[in-house]
Amino acid sequence: MNSLQEKINEEINGLPLNSQKEVFDFVLFLKGKINAETDTEYLSKNADNKQAIIDGLNTPLSERSDQLEW
Repeated sequence: MNSLQEKINEEINGLPLNSQKEVFDFVLFLKGKINAETDTEYLSKNADNKQAIIDGLNTPLSERSDQLEW
């Protein structure tokens, strides 16, 4: 019985060349997505950002502004 990788290769090889390129582009997209850092991970690495988020979450609604300061 064929392995999954062999089945995938057979299916891709049966596609027109332009469709094979689209499959390849999609694979690269998926690899980038898997290796990408989440927003939470990025923000958590910076202590100032992390503390600002914590402070914001701990601020009562009555003390929050509805205007952005930037």
